[in-house]
Amino acid sequence: MNIAEFLDEFRLAADEKLDLIASQLLRFEREPSNPQPVREMFLAAHTIKGGAAMLRLTDVEALSHAVEDLLSSFRDRQRTLDAPTADLLFKSFDHLRGLIAAASADSVGTEPSAWVVDFASQLRGEPSTAVAPAAVEVRRRALVVDDSPTVRELHRMLLEDCSFEVEECDNGQLALTRARAESFDLVVAGVQNAGLDGFELISALRADPRRGTRFVLVSADEGAELSRRAAECGADALVRKGSLRDERLTAVIR
Repeated sequence: MNIAEFLDEFRLAADEKLDLIASQLLRFEREPSNPQPVREMFLAAHTIKGGAAMLRLTDVEALSHAVEDLLSSFRDRQRTLDAPTADLLFKSFDHLRGLIAAASADSVGTEPSAWVVDFASQLRGEPSTAVAPAAVEVRRRALVVDDSPTVRELHRMLLEDCSFEVEECDNGQLALTRARAESFDLVVAGVQNAGLDGFELISALRADPRRGTRFVLVSADEGAELSRRAAECGADALVRKGSLRDERLTAVIR
């Protein structure tokens, strides 16, 4: 079995499930009497746990199992979501992302780490005997593509403020080469660029289903035709260049 290939697939699937859990947790905070967010979170956590068990990623399995147990207690109305519990859950998502990003063939089948066991106990409401370490930092990478140095610099400042490591390109064809050679979590591309325009670049990158990259198109104009083309090429968002200094693009990136 090619464990590296299975790990890549698991990372992509788990990242999507963690995004779902985080969004549904925010919904649950707003709608505490609605059972649907808890059901969605529970199923997502169960999926992560099952995948980790299959790959024998014991730390991920133990922590996701504890998240599943906590969500089950919400479902059965044994516990309620208060501020400390919500904070603990969000920390667990950060820990899971870090553990999943750091997983390798060497971590398969090892005993769960002591801090993972302790943090799992905290999630279940059991007495804690140690302090969990800070979440493993996952430095996300972004590729900025625009023929304007000023726009690229504005993007860089915004992305670095959102804890991204940023690489810049002024040419769409060069950006395609870099994105195929390296792994990027986010590509922010201007619509009009030399080599390949933003639509062509994103279409080409979307053709590789193994990548979990998100794509933001930036245009000086707006309109139904631009929105249609952005959707067709696979962009996750289309924003105007005038949004660079306001909260809209920051929210999209976060």
